[in-house]
Amino acid sequence: MHSYCFQPSLNRIFSQSLIVGVLAAIGLLSGIAPELSQDSHTFIFSSSAYAQATFKKTNVDDAELTRFVRASIRIEKARQQAYEEIKKNNRGTVPEIPDCSLQGLSGVVRDIWENCCKQSEGFIRAEGFSNKRYNEILRMRQQDPNLEKRIQQERDRQLNLP
Repeated sequence: MHSYCFQPSLNRIFSQSLIVGVLAAIGLLSGIAPELSQDSHTFIFSSSAYAQATFKKTNVDDAELTRFVRASIRIEKARQQAYEEIKKNNRGTVPEIPDCSLQGLSGVVRDIWENCCKQSEGFIRAEGFSNKRYNEILRMRQQDPNLEKRIQQERDRQLNLP
């Protein structure tokens, strides 16, 4: 005795499995992963974050890291000095200044900031970096917590902090 009552049930299971497989494949390709809710039998779509996809492998060796930190410390000191000089020459205020942009700046503020930017470029070159490579490491630092930690440790070492 064959019962065809199970046929619709098998078709439904097959079609649901096919839908789940297709959605999973789309999710892997787009970074959106379907999940099955525990409370109800519905799909929830959420953005998935994978460490391998988010963080590039760090290719900054120890010597380059030391030079990067040394340049960064010198740049920060020059920036702070420029900030104080602008404040002193601009009635106690410092305008909002995007990184090494002279747009919207005039007079003594422009001159001070332009000098600071030139000094920064000199510090970068003195440590053997192109602006492009220095900025690549800055971007990697923002994306890679391990690189950020290495940079902080080297910074503390160079500044003789515990």
